[in-house]
Amino acid sequence: MAEPKYRELADELEAAIKSEATLLGVTLVDGAKLPTEPELAEHFQAARGTVRQALAGLAAEGLIETRGRAGTFVRRLPMLEYNVDSERPFRKDDTVSVSDTWSSVVEASGREPSQDFKFRIEPASATVAARLNIQPNDLVVVREMLRFVDDTPWSDQTTYYPYDVAKACGLDVPTDIPEGTVRRMAARGYVEHRVQHEISSRPASIDERRRFNLAPGVSVLLFRRLAVTESGTITRLTVEILPADRNVITHVTQHRTEVDQ
Repeated sequence: MAEPKYRELADELEAAIKSEATLLGVTLVDGAKLPTEPELAEHFQAARGTVRQALAGLAAEGLIETRGRAGTFVRRLPMLEYNVDSERPFRKDDTVSVSDTWSSVVEASGREPSQDFKFRIEPASATVAARLNIQPNDLVVVREMLRFVDDTPWSDQTTYYPYDVAKACGLDVPTDIPEGTVRRMAARGYVEHRVQHEISSRPASIDERRRFNLAPGVSVLLFRRLAVTESGTITRLTVEILPADRNVITHVTQHRTEVDQ
C-alpha cells in the first residue's frame, strides 16, 4: 500500500535536513529558514495542504519549528543515545555509576554534561506507592536531576526510594552520593538483583514544553525503572522524562552461542 503523499514529502524533507542538503537555494543546516509553503508546493508539485501536513509531522519530530510570521526554521538538535543496558542489575565489578555513564556518553560526543540536583522527602502518591509496594502517604526520599548538554535541558530524572531503604543506606540527605546510589545501597546490603524497564511516550505537558524549550508537537519519552533485590525488596523507582527530539533509547540483545552454553 502506497504511503500518503504528505508522508512521502515529509520523508524527503527529513532526509534533506539530516544530510544538510540544499533545497531551493537554502542549505538545510540548524537555524536555516525553510522556503515558504507556496515555494515548497511548487517545487514538489504538491498541494499546499499536503505540504502543511508534511511540515506538521517534521515539527512533531522536532526537526523544524515555526516562529510566527518570521517563518519556519530547521531546528535540529544532535541526538543522544540512551542505552537501556546502562540500567542493569548491580555487579560487583562495576566501576562507574549510571550517572557517570551518562556523562561519559555526552563527553564522548564532544559535548559538555551538567546537572541540577534537587532533594526532598514527601508522602508517596498512590501511583508511586503502588510501584514501590508501600502504603499511600508513606514517606519516600526523592532525588531529582535535571540534566543538561551544553547548557540545553536534556532530560529530567526523578528517583523515589522507600524511606526505610533510603535511611538505612544514607540516601536521606540533600547531598551528592559520590559512588552513586546503586553502589551505596549495595554496600549496605541492598543489592539490586533485577531492573524492570518500561518505556512509553506521550505529548509533552505545558511545563515540559517550557522546561525543555520544545517545538509544538514534540512528544516526550517516559523511561521507568523499578529495581528489586533478590529477596524481593523494591529499592527504587526511577522515572526519566526525555524529549523525543534529542534522545533515542536503544537496547542490544546478546545471544548466547552453543559454546557459551
